[in-house]
Amino acid sequence: MPRKIIDATKINQTRLQYINKGYLTCSEVAKFVPCGSTKASKIYHKIRSQVEAEGLENCFNVILVNRLLDFMGLTAKEVKEAAKREAS
Repeated sequence: MPRKIIDATKINQTRLQYINKGYLTCSEVAKFVPCGSTKASKIYHKIRSQVEAEGLENCFNVILVNRLLDFMGLTAKEVKEAAKREAS
């Protein structure tokens, strides 16, 4: 069975939209990274467990974008610059 092809042509513009939103659901993590739902779920739950380990409370069924950026080793500034390059 062939795998689904993930379109990452405008990934930084998508990431910038989510950065402006401020939080992500599990399905949005898959679009942000980009990856499949299984890997996105693992990332999502790992970040939520890190938040609990720090003694903080998880908000509903979302994670903060800044946590995912730290997890991936990115900064908002890098994503904004890359989104500008993609747009032009």
